[in-house]
Amino acid sequence: MHVIDNFGSIEQYDSNIEKIYDDFKANFENKPDFVVDFYSKNYLFFSNIKAFRDKKELRFFIEITWQYLNAIYQKDRFNETVDNANRNLQLIDNEINRLHADDLKDDWYNGVLHFKGMASYRLRDYKTSTPIYKYLTSADPQNDKFKNWLNYSSYGQKLWVVNTINIVCGLLVVVYFFAKEYIEFFEIRISILAIGFIGLIGNWCYEYYIKRSYRRATNQ
Repeated sequence: MHVIDNFGSIEQYDSNIEKIYDDFKANFENKPDFVVDFYSKNYLFFSNIKAFRDKKELRFFIEITWQYLNAIYQKDRFNETVDNANRNLQLIDNEINRLHADDLKDDWYNGVLHFKGMASYRLRDYKTSTPIYKYLTSADPQNDKFKNWLNYSSYGQKLWVVNTINIVCGLLVVVYFFAKEYIEFFEIRISILAIGFIGLIGNWCYEYYIKRSYRRATNQ
């Protein structure tokens, strides 16, 4: 393992990412519990990495990160998936820039982003998942899986806005019927009612449109 000290030099420790990676591959079991246990045993090592000696070491780290995110995502640990992806992606992106390793933004790297996107979607954080899938579909235009997830996330984000508008407009209608005796001016009362009804009707039309568009996109 290598970390950068305050003076910018690289200090080497006894264990390193290549040994960890070789151990992982030699004993690998395609089970989430195996990967989670392995990562937990080496947690201090992974959490203290600050830099890598070369692209090869960075590649090992990206692959192990992918495996761990895959394991915890399968266990429905979505918050942990997002947190771990955020922490490791910050290191990965910094090292890709430092090592001039843009070629490492390949399937493994995109897979790390994919797990963050899926976990964010499951948490209904569409504002996070949608930009991820916009990037992934531009990076890999032939990947239908990424296109589908972009459709799902965009649809969820639009529905969230629709539901919020429905609630606001519905509250305006409720205010008119139950609080009109407290609103002295007729013009204000009727304006509240009109905004509420027009908002609901317009929003229902938009909701129909996006649901129809979503069905078309997912049936292609």
